[in-house]
Amino acid sequence: MLVEENLATKDILSSYQSPFTYDFKFSTLKESLRQNGFIQYKASDIDIESKITIAREFKALEQDPFSAAENHRFIRYGNALILPWEKQIRPIWLPTTLSEDGQELSGYDQGNNTSGQDSIRYFNALSQNVKLSHYLNQLIAEDYALTFGLKEYYLPIYVGIHFVKLTSDTQNLGINMPDSFHQDGKPFTFAHLFYRSSNITGGENYIASPSEKNKRLEDVSAENIYTHFTLKNILDSFAMHHSSVCHYVSPIQKIPNNQLNYLGERWVILIDFSLTKQKI
Repeated sequence: MLVEENLATKDILSSYQSPFTYDFKFSTLKESLRQNGFIQYKASDIDIESKITIAREFKALEQDPFSAAENHRFIRYGNALILPWEKQIRPIWLPTTLSEDGQELSGYDQGNNTSGQDSIRYFNALSQNVKLSHYLNQLIAEDYALTFGLKEYYLPIYVGIHFVKLTSDTQNLGINMPDSFHQDGKPFTFAHLFYRSSNITGGENYIASPSEKNKRLEDVSAENIYTHFTLKNILDSFAMHHSSVCHYVSPIQKIPNNQLNYLGERWVILIDFSLTKQKI
């Protein structure tokens, strides 16, 4: 059963109003994203069948092969295309590739945002069941509707979909990567909380000036942090225009001596949008 909690009051810039209280009105949200470089809001309601399917997917996530085991990070990935000239916007899911042992994989192109040799990383693919879920497809289309500058593009729009789970016990943190302020290199990223157990602390989101990129939280100038907040209820969401901001999420930790004797967990759906390029 998903645990829901009330949001605590957060300190938000005086010029940025009403986190998590927007009606889902595309024009209002889009204009706020354009002006501020980020928005906080509540995504549209989820149907029960999709909720069950997505929850099962999160429970089955495998450990992130590119993150240290002690980070307790689990992930699956899927990718799709959107055709901006179509009247009815929907994701067209791209095929997976098979590993040597027959595991379905999807490739994530990090571009210039990796220090390693290979820019493409292959993660275990999202299942066909979750790709067919009504709500995930609806959520992708709704996120796309909040972007700007993509709809006039003459080539398909690339969509990346991460399901990310962090876990923690009283001895170990759940750490997202990178563990510093960063930009993902995609024009737009949307983050949707699906579940946060009530026995954790941390998981705070910080949004800051791009000048703070690659810095740890303790090294960032306080005046350059635009806002910080915690996603607590199902489908509490935020979005970023990446040339305008950078961001960071703090580790989670299970509360010591908490009566709820199970792992602390945080489940998030990340959806990003990028331009494709023609290569002849």
